[in-house]
Amino acid sequence: MDSDITQFWDRVFEQGDRCEHSRVEMPDPHNRELQRAAQHFGALQGGTLIDVGAGRGATSLYFASKGANVISVDQSAVAVRNLADYCTQRGIRNIKPVQLSAFEISKVGPVDFVFGAMILHHLEPFTDFAQELSRTLKPGGKAFFFENNARSELMIWFREHLVGKLWVPKYGDPDEFPLTPTEVDELRKHFEVRVEIPELVLFRLISLYLLRNRMRAPFDWADRVGYRFAGLRKYSYQQYLCLG
Repeated sequence: MDSDITQFWDRVFEQGDRCEHSRVEMPDPHNRELQRAAQHFGALQGGTLIDVGAGRGATSLYFASKGANVISVDQSAVAVRNLADYCTQRGIRNIKPVQLSAFEISKVGPVDFVFGAMILHHLEPFTDFAQELSRTLKPGGKAFFFENNARSELMIWFREHLVGKLWVPKYGDPDEFPLTPTEVDELRKHFEVRVEIPELVLFRLISLYLLRNRMRAPFDWADRVGYRFAGLRKYSYQQYLCLG
């Protein structure tokens, strides 16, 4: 485990209930990403699911509520402790929080399902993770990842030259980089991969980064219109990866 990155996330999760990014709680049951993942997985009742980079545990709670036996994996000992305490206090027995790197998930496999939200782009070398994932899933198992997307060269230029400088904020840890098409191709060496773009998230990033989320309406409108065009849609910053 990278000690600097682990310490970064430990500091985030040490805030506990004081911060929405660290607070353990059930997610919105109508969350689109989680509903799509459940649809992709199919029957979850009694199956075993690894939640990679489980963080504050919301996604683990969701899949546990659907009847899955969830192994919540995170490299932050603080995140693991927070979720374990939450489950103990509420008598939740089908979630097992485990401190592990994403590169060690085969230690708790093989499993029926693997889920991750905004985790793949943190993982390097990605080739090693793709191989680890293939060792972890049972034959016929499925994985679902909600991820960002590095396909837009203009977006990456902006990220490399402006984000974290002047007034432009930087979110996330110091070493992460959006998921590249080459990394998606690494997954294709082991799995059938279907990429889905649920919506265009592109123009609204102007509002988020340059205007501190002000004047969102025209940028949201531009994203809705732009989604109609396949040539533009593929540059969305968000994507689903459905592996089977």
